[in-house]
Amino acid sequence: MDSLIGSVDSQIVLVVAAIAVSFLLVTLLIRILKAGFGLILTILVLVVGLQYVFGITPGQLWGEIGNLPQDAIQLVKNLDWNSLISSFNS
Repeated sequence: MDSLIGSVDSQIVLVVAAIAVSFLLVTLLIRILKAGFGLILTILVLVVGLQYVFGITPGQLWGEIGNLPQDAIQLVKNLDWNSLISSFNS
C-alpha cells in the first residue's frame, strides 16, 4: 500500500483535485443562477425602468437603499404610539 501512495505524483493529484473542485463550483454557480433568475430579471427590469422612465440612476437608487435604515429609525421615533394603540383597542 505504501508503494502505491509513493508512486503517485502529488502534482497530478493536485491538478485532478483542482479540476474536480472547479467543476463543482461551476455547477453550484449554475444552480444558484437558475434558482435566482426570475428575481435577477425582475430587479434588472425595475432598475432599467426607473432609469429610462424617471431618470433615476442606479447610483441614486443604491444611495437611497443605503438610507433606508436611518429612514426606518426616524419613522419609528416619530410614530405616535398612543394613537396607534388606541386605534387597535377600539
